[in-house]
Amino acid sequence: MDLTENASRLSTALLVLRELVHLSCGHLAREPRFEVKAVLADHLHDDARAVGKLHARRSELGGDHAVAPSAELAALLDRAYAEDYLEVAYGELKPTLVAALRAHLDRVDPLLDEPTHRLLNQLVYRQERHVAELPPSTRRVAIDDLGALPLEPGERALRVLPRPDRPARDAFVEVVGAPAAAHPVHDLTNAKLGAAEWAARTSHERTDLPWEFHEDMARLCWDSVRHAEILDRHMAADLGCHWGDHPVAPAADGLATSDGELPPAVAEYLRADEARHARIAARWAV
Repeated sequence: MDLTENASRLSTALLVLRELVHLSCGHLAREPRFEVKAVLADHLHDDARAVGKLHARRSELGGDHAVAPSAELAALLDRAYAEDYLEVAYGELKPTLVAALRAHLDRVDPLLDEPTHRLLNQLVYRQERHVAELPPSTRRVAIDDLGALPLEPGERALRVLPRPDRPARDAFVEVVGAPAAAHPVHDLTNAKLGAAEWAARTSHERTDLPWEFHEDMARLCWDSVRHAEILDRHMAADLGCHWGDHPVAPAADGLATSDGELPPAVAEYLRADEARHARIAARWAV
């Protein structure tokens, strides 16, 4: 396989993952289930970093950055702009991407082009893990070898989804204007989810900014959801309560900081992450 075909196949994978990051960011606040929200944030963080790696490797191979999908690929990407986003993303897009990555791997010399071979192996592993962790009701490869499709000159515009009226929460969580009695750790858990949704939404809406911005927002999103999971574990193990045991108010946009009483071993890790988040917010003035 020559450099031109190699770079073209990398571009195709990049286009698919870029769209998945964009749409997962737009979907996050619409997803009510805490567990699914957490997995989706982890996956979009994975995919955002993968896009950055694909950008870098394509540049090293001299690939063209100004490319758009073929009509067939564009139609597949368009199907993901649907209410059943997870079914399309995990039932069609990711399985189709895995098939294309495997076809690419089969054509790469593992010694001559070790950097691409290593990157593709990482991508296959992560995409298969994603589908296993959020299994769709049906799974199919929509296009046998996506990477063989031609690319068009230009750039595909990303569509921005309308904002939900308010971020979705599990059906068993009572959402009120203002809780009558605050539970600091439960409230902080909700604020961390809100921070993740804010970061994802900011990435989704700011399609004009460079990819480094979207990688930073994905990191902030995943860290914030991970913090919510840590706090939920702390409530269950140490405080005798669980997510949903107390009402919550709609979370404010922006970062959430870990004020209040937390175990020192937990607090120091959360605050280390939060210092990075503050630097990210300052860097991009968000």
